[in-house]
Amino acid sequence: MKKTYPPPINGTKPGSWSHISVKDRLPAIAQRVIEENHFPSQINENIKKLQEEIPQQLIRQLKDQGAPDHRSWQKFIQPYLGKNWLAVPWFFAETYFYRRIIEAVDYFNLLQDPFEYQKHLGLEKTTEDVSSLAGFLAERLDNPGKVESILRDGIYFSLWGNQADLSLWPVGSAADPRIDSSKSQKEYLLANDIQQILRVFSKADLPLRQVDIMLDNAGFELVSDLALADILLSHRLVEQVILHVKVHPTFVSDVIETDLGETIHFLTVSKDDDTAQFGKRLETLINEKRIQAKAHYFWNSPLPMWKLPQDIQKDLKRSSLLISKGDANYRRILGDREWDFTVGFRQAVDYLPVPLAALRTLKSELAVGLDLDQIQFVFNQDPKWMINGKWGVIHYSPGRESKP
Repeated sequence: MKKTYPPPINGTKPGSWSHISVKDRLPAIAQRVIEENHFPSQINENIKKLQEEIPQQLIRQLKDQGAPDHRSWQKFIQPYLGKNWLAVPWFFAETYFYRRIIEAVDYFNLLQDPFEYQKHLGLEKTTEDVSSLAGFLAERLDNPGKVESILRDGIYFSLWGNQADLSLWPVGSAADPRIDSSKSQKEYLLANDIQQILRVFSKADLPLRQVDIMLDNAGFELVSDLALADILLSHRLVEQVILHVKVHPTFVSDVIETDLGETIHFLTVSKDDDTAQFGKRLETLINEKRIQAKAHYFWNSPLPMWKLPQDIQKDLKRSSLLISKGDANYRRILGDREWDFTVGFRQAVDYLPVPLAALRTLKSELAVGLDLDQIQFVFNQDPKWMINGKWGVIHYSPGRESKP
């Protein structure tokens, strides 16, 4: 029987985060692209025209007909032609906006990342955090102790690294949630299936063959994700880690393959010895193909995860665990729909053929796997809990083929 899903979230409700995001955030992001680059005047004009369209002008087809994904986007856009930006599904509006930025800056010809400035700042401004994380990794390599404890710490690092999101908080923003994140991590966790994730590594004969990570943001979050990959590989928990990246820049700070190389170079040239050694370990792991990056246009598309293409599905059949990082990937997994908060995570993602761990700090009005008392508590504690990035979830689902 075909599964039915809730309706998609859109921006038609004034005051909702999706409405604010489309109406205010997207034009502001376009303005930063103009201010933080030295594009020719024609490209800046293209971006200004895009700004003026949002939110009331109508969705149109792309004009960069030579682009490698043009035909796919024609199909994605077709159902929404003639609608304004608020009336279409929010996930479509956002992915379409970033694809329009790519069109405006002629990315496929010039190959200039319009968000490069923010990405570089995102690394440079977190040097102390990177050094501290690298020191932790070095200490655990010298004094391993219980591997389960190291892996647990790595998962938490990766989760809270997701607070770094340049589409919401440009570098230096007073609203950056990390400024307020000194309290206990567990205090801010609304769902925590970490024990079930750890069990994936205890039940099977180690090392596992493959773990996949759907990357989210560049900058410190990518460093924290690479730290998790380092733990998995250096402590012989897994043979290979596959990093799924975007083909072209999107959501300001989402990782493309170039970001991976530049981040590792940033680590290797550090004056801090632990940081440089961390970078060199990663270089070795990449040269040995124990870490591999895979880019796919699906990750730039507006499609929900249940429309995963066959080639990615085939790759994931080798995997013992798929780790989803961040809010946008979480939205894709749930189709960015109006789920009841109390629906179980496993129930919502029972279509996936692979065990899934979702590590996410909340930055949109979407959640599952919570109970009513918990929802009431967090509403009373923090009225902006769904969007301010201070609260996190760690979800686990065993996957369709693992079910009895």
